[in-house]
Amino acid sequence: MIALPTPQNINQAADIVKNGGLIAYPTETVYGLGVDPHNTEAIRKIFTAKGRAEDKGIILLIRGLDDLSALVRTVSPTAQILIEAFWPGPLTLVFRANPDLSPALLGGRDTVALRHSSSPIATELLTALGGPLTSTSANRSAEPPARSATEVENALGDHLDLILDGGPSGSTLPSTLVDVSTDSATLLREGAISAQKLRAHIYL
Repeated sequence: MIALPTPQNINQAADIVKNGGLIAYPTETVYGLGVDPHNTEAIRKIFTAKGRAEDKGIILLIRGLDDLSALVRTVSPTAQILIEAFWPGPLTLVFRANPDLSPALLGGRDTVALRHSSSPIATELLTALGGPLTSTSANRSAEPPARSATEVENALGDHLDLILDGGPSGSTLPSTLVDVSTDSATLLREGAISAQKLRAHIYL
């Protein structure tokens, strides 16, 4: 089911997530798949829908800095610099994970990938949820990320409870991914934010 991101439909999407369902929604980059990150069975729905190996971690969107303490062990000075420079926005940071997080979310690692999204729709959805939300790209594994609600429906419609239609995605690129789980920073994926822009703030 495709629905416009009205307040009523955003609240419905949040209720679906709270009850263990799987939704798709727009971000500032491409469309993402959303489930409750504390619900292991719901997380497994993502792997089934995407046909993805369960040894890969899943990105989370957060409402802001207040969500960090429940999800990560430490925030390094380098991470703080990047947060101040690029959040909210298309930068995903990899931290040492809080041990209470589901192993299914982490892909067998001890790190978790987080982003503070600049998408108004994603922000409203997170507010309605009152907490973080998964945000792996809405596509079958090894296929291009979906950039519209119709593309999401064509690729994954049979697996989804609701698709929030925010129009065409704002970028053809995924978020940039940087590991800040140690004192230094490692660029894992160059995406919507270039390595050059990152190097204006930190050493890579």
